[in-house]
This record gives sequence, C-alpha cells and structure tokens, in this order.
Amino acid sequence: MPKIVDHDERRAHIVEALMRLIVRDGFERATMREIAAEAGYAHGAIARYFPDKQSVLTAAFQRLHTQANDRILAGVEGLRGLDALREMCLEILPFGEAGPRYAKVVLAFWDHAAQDREIWEIHREHNLRWRQLMHRFLGEARDDGELAPEVDIATAVNEVSARNAGWQMIAVLMPDEAGDAHLDQGLDALLDRFRARR
Repeated sequence: MPKIVDHDERRAHIVEALMRLIVRDGFERATMREIAAEAGYAHGAIARYFPDKQSVLTAAFQRLHTQANDRILAGVEGLRGLDALREMCLEILPFGEAGPRYAKVVLAFWDHAAQDREIWEIHREHNLRWRQLMHRFLGEARDDGELAPEVDIATAVNEVSARNAGWQMIAVLMPDEAGDAHLDQGLDALLDRFRARR
C-alpha cells in the first residue's frame, strides 16, 4: 500500500528547517540547498512544495505570525483590559529558553521586510491586527476605570509596540539583559504607568 504523504506537514517541516537554519547560520546562508539539507530532503524534493527561496521565506514569515496570533488569542481568552494587554505582551516577548532564538528569526525577517514588499505587507497586516487588539484592551481598561485618565490610547499603543520590538532586539544583541525577570519587570513598569491610581 503506498504511503500517504501529508503535504501540509511536509511544508511545515521545511519552514521549520528554514527557521532553524536562520538561528544557527544566519539569514544569508539559507539557500534552497541548505534548507533541503536541514529538512533532510534531496535538493530537488522541496521544489514541489516551494519553487524558490522567496516562497519558503514568505511561508515562514506567515507561519511565525500565525503561531503568535494563535498563542495571543488563546492567552487572552476570558481576559480584558490591562490583564489582556499584559497576556498579549507575554506571548509576543522573547520569554523562556527559546526566546532569544525566536527573536533572532524575527529580527532577520524585519531586516528582509525592509527590502521585500511581500514580506513587508505580511508584517504590516499582522502588526496592524496586533495594534487593533492593543487599542481594544486599552479601551476596555478605560471603560473599566483601570486606565489613568491622562493616558492617550493611540500613544500608549505606539509605546507598547515600540517596547515589544525593542525587547526583541535586546534579546538578540544583549541576551543577558533580556532574561525573563528583566522582561517581566519592564512589562510591569510599562503597564503601571498606564494604570489609574486608586
């Protein structure tokens, strides 16, 4: 009986191989030949799933964001206001042992997005979605009386977004300063600035 091949699983496996390659060897080393070798396939075997390097990069960047979105939506279920915003940030920030590796992939894609319109569009679409969520949670915080009256929500969204992006960079370039304790303290300090004094 012929073996049934799960093509979606194969694509996901190739994408994961690309991400491992970026973490270990850097973005420039991620050729189609190297991606195939990392995935354990012959060079020509991945062409049926991804015709060129650009298509693998696009799929990987899309997967990175989709996984983050799934974690965020699961994490904030049943929460609102600043509790929901904190949980969202916990899912975005480079926490845990894998955090710096994840951040390295994120930074590599940001750099590529600056040169590549397709990757730029994916990045923009997902980040606009995240900003809308942040805006919603801050609006809930205002409705619930937990947001300080002087906080401008649009400015706060910019600040949270910038802090999250900054922590990704610190995790790669200064990992000793981006451990879980540092991230927790930084996040709590930021959210405390938004919180109404009772």
